Amino acid sequence: MPNVYVQIFPVFLSHNATLALVRPALHPMPISPLLQRRVLPTRTLPTPRFRYSPVVQAGPFAFVSGLVALDAASGQLVGGGAYAETTQILANLRRLVDEMGWSLTQLLVARIFCADFSAFAEVNRAWDQFFADVVPPARTSVGVSALPLGALVEMEFQFVVDQPAEG
Repeated sequence: MPNVYVQIFPVFLSHNATLALVRPALHPMPISPLLQRRVLPTRTLPTPRFRYSPVVQAGPFAFVSGLVALDAASGQLVGGGAYAETTQILANLRRLVDEMGWSLTQLLVARIFCADFSAFAEVNRAWDQFFADVVPPARTSVGVSALPLGALVEMEFQFVVDQPAEG
């Protein structure tokens, strides 16, 4: 199947309403080199069990795929409930931040997925301990029916980094 490209044409209806018209484009619109996607290699996160990129950067934004509480050494899901899982996820995040040369002050948003919302107080307890000395990022929390590998908690993160990754 050939690549399909679209062009978006904003149509301003009034001072506060815009309608975007989309039509197929014959040629792709060029993407700025600063916004091209780049997979960032990491040695600190557990090896993915499925096919995905753990860390991707586009322009000044870095995206960390959803992390479940895998022990980096064994690759196994840690036990002990939502508190233990959240603590492990945040420890893995800390190692990644250190490896990449980032800071937690660059963390814009975290998305938390919890398979047992009755245990969410334990997620918050681990979260509050981790962010005790830094202003926490924006956060969204979602209750879900199941997570990969039987995990109770999964978190994904978005950072703004000082400069786009080099090509």
